[in-house]
Amino acid sequence: MLPPAIADTLLLKLNPALRNPRYYKTYQAGREQCLARGLAGDDITAVPLYSHNQTYQSFFRQGWLSVTAQDIRLAKVEVTHVRFT
Repeated sequence: MLPPAIADTLLLKLNPALRNPRYYKTYQAGREQCLARGLAGDDITAVPLYSHNQTYQSFFRQGWLSVTAQDIRLAKVEVTHVRFT
């Protein structure tokens, strides 16, 4: 989809726990689900429950909150461009 908001190397420096592949996958799932909701026009202020495991939910929340309005706008342009080409 879109390039990450933060480069992977910088993201791993800022949050070393994301070196764990499971945590990184959970973080990315949060980003992707937030973008999907944003593209659908749904409200993205409330983070949905991903897991009852607090660690996974925390990384999902971090990924969810890493999505900005600019990311959603860029994703909309990308989807529109792909649809009409």
